[in-house]
Amino acid sequence: MKTILHRMGVRKIAVLFLLPLCLSAIFTRASEAAITEEQVKQAWKDVCALAEMQELPLSFEKDKVPNAWVTAGKSVTVTTGLMSLLVREEEMFGVLSHEAGHAKLKHHESRVQNNVGVNIAAILLGRALGGNSLGNVAVDVGAGLATAGYSREQEVAADDFAIDLAFKGGKDPTGIYNALQRLSLYGGKNTPSGFNSHPPDDRRLKHARDRILAKNPNIVITEVEKPKSADTSGK
Repeated sequence: MKTILHRMGVRKIAVLFLLPLCLSAIFTRASEAAITEEQVKQAWKDVCALAEMQELPLSFEKDKVPNAWVTAGKSVTVTTGLMSLLVREEEMFGVLSHEAGHAKLKHHESRVQNNVGVNIAAILLGRALGGNSLGNVAVDVGAGLATAGYSREQEVAADDFAIDLAFKGGKDPTGIYNALQRLSLYGGKNTPSGFNSHPPDDRRLKHARDRILAKNPNIVITEVEKPKSADTSGK
C-alpha cells in the first residue's frame, strides 16, 4: 500500500513539475507567432543594405488590417495587423523587400504621372458637362483613381524584386510567397493602397512560385494553412 501511495505521490510531483514547463512552451510559441517591432526594424535594415538603397524612415501604424506601404518612395509603414498575420521573420523580410522594390523601381513616379492625367481628364469632362451632377461624379472618379494603389504589373515586379533580393542575400526566398499566401487567405477588408491593394490571386502566386523554383528547383515551398477565423473589424 505504501508503495502505491508513494508512486502516486511521485506522479503528482511529476505533473506539478511538468505543467509549468508545458504552459511556458505554449505561451512562448504564441508569443513567437507575432513579429516584433525590433524584428521589423532589423529586417528593414537588412533589406536596404542588400538593395543598396538609403534606409528610408520606418514607422508603425496601429491597424488590424495587415498592410505595408512605401509613401512617395520616401518612407515605409507597417501595420500591427501585418505583424500579427505573419509568422516567420523571412515573411516580413519578403514584404519589406517588396516595398523596397516599389521604391527602387520608382513606381511612385509613374503613378503620379498617371494620376495627374486622370485628374485633368476628369476635370475637363466635368466642365464639358456643365458642372452638373454627372460632371461631379466624373471628378470623383478621377480622384478615386488617383488614390488607387500600384498596377498589378508593378505589384508583380515588386514581388520579383523581393525574390531576387532574397537570393542575393542568401535569405529564404519563400518568405514573400508565404506572406502573399497569408494575405490571400486573410478575411478582412482591404485598403485602397499598400501591400494588399491587389490581393494576391492564383496567377500572382503561381508566378512567384515559378520564379523561386526557376532560380533553385531544389527549394521546398510549403503551403500555409487557411486560418480558422479572420478579423474583419478593421481598426
